[in-house]
Amino acid sequence: MDKKEIEHQIVNSHLFQGLHLEEIRKLIEQGLVVHFKKDEVIFYQGSIGSRVYLIIQGGVGIYQGEKEIVLLGEGEIFGEMALLTKQPRSATAKAIKDSSFLVFSETTFERLLTKKIAVRLLLNIINILCERLKNINQSIRT
Repeated sequence: MDKKEIEHQIVNSHLFQGLHLEEIRKLIEQGLVVHFKKDEVIFYQGSIGSRVYLIIQGGVGIYQGEKEIVLLGEGEIFGEMALLTKQPRSATAKAIKDSSFLVFSETTFERLLTKKIAVRLLLNIINILCERLKNINQSIRT
């Protein structure tokens, strides 16, 4: 998968809202593309996290024990909580089909934190987390 294909897949991701195309391209250059097969575990609950994942193709299930918490699809991120809080992973992530991800390491994020782009990314991550919390609260009420 080349950079143009990646750009096409993720340009509308919530993570990149408010960024210019040139800024998104720079971020893509900073990331690493990784692939996981269906049913392959990406990370385990309780492990130490140092990467955030953006789904380029495929999908991911997030689990606590055997319980499915949420299914995520193309353009969505996961793994951000452990990266930002420096706490162990709160859930297990598993590919629900053959999938490709753009991965950002802690080091990459630290380099970005000195730039305007980092502020926008962090605000977008906060919005994503708030939306997920709202959805969980709604599901508890029903």
